[in-house]
Amino acid sequence: MVRKRKLDTRKLKQELLEEKERLEEHIRRLDDRTSGRDPLNRDVAARDFDELGGDAALDTAERGQVAAIEENFRDILAAVNTALEKIENGSYGTCDRCGKDIPKSRLEFLPYATQCAKCRKELSG
Repeated sequence: MVRKRKLDTRKLKQELLEEKERLEEHIRRLDDRTSGRDPLNRDVAARDFDELGGDAALDTAERGQVAAIEENFRDILAAVNTALEKIENGSYGTCDRCGKDIPKSRLEFLPYATQCAKCRKELSG
């Protein structure tokens, strides 16, 4: 007889919602900064990315770094949203790859984990 674990998701859901809010704010700030819409740093944003006579290669590299950071935030946000959906549909805490329970300690450390550590390690190479 297989015993299905009962995972209390209330605390984890709250952590995920807080992380979602933080990520959305970071993404919004990066978008505003790179577009010059940041009211607090409008002049800084313009100097950072559009400095007259500045080093174009450095400007391009900085924009690339900001884009990479923003992409990382968006990837994590997608994982957080997936975890929230899994909580709602009752599949939260189950490894997407092997179907076994993801250990509670892993979910407490990384609430948006969708794979157990073993499967994640196998996929990472």
